[in-house]
Amino acid sequence: MFVVLRPGVLVRVLAATAFAAVLLFLLLGGLATGPAGSSGTSPPNPTGGGSDPLARTAPTPYVVAGTGKSGLNIRSCAAITCRRVGWIAEGGRFEAECWTHGTPASGDDRWLRGNAAGRTGYAAAHFLRGSGAPECGTSPARRT
Repeated sequence: MFVVLRPGVLVRVLAATAFAAVLLFLLLGGLATGPAGSSGTSPPNPTGGGSDPLARTAPTPYVVAGTGKSGLNIRSCAAITCRRVGWIAEGGRFEAECWTHGTPASGDDRWLRGNAAGRTGYAAAHFLRGSGAPECGTSPARRT
């Protein structure tokens, strides 16, 4: 069975449907990237990687281990060929915001983004002991 609507009625039905969709969109938070009730904006990412709302969570502490007492370099990106921006001694603390994949360091391609002693950058996960930092750009439920 087909229902035939006059053009004026069809326009009103479509307008009412669009209005309901917009209202529902706004009630559910629109395009906000933050938690419900937030403005939807996030502070700039100090590592220069753009806006990453998940990296703005509380930093997770990691400890440098397995470097043979030579310490761990902090790099400008997730690769051993990237510029060195800092260094952490064996047993030192690295505050990780999140982790990402990069070039393998000692067989492990995971790198943690964070800071130590005021230096922000990436450190090879193979030499860090700890857990809890989320993957960069994913939901907090996916942690390592």
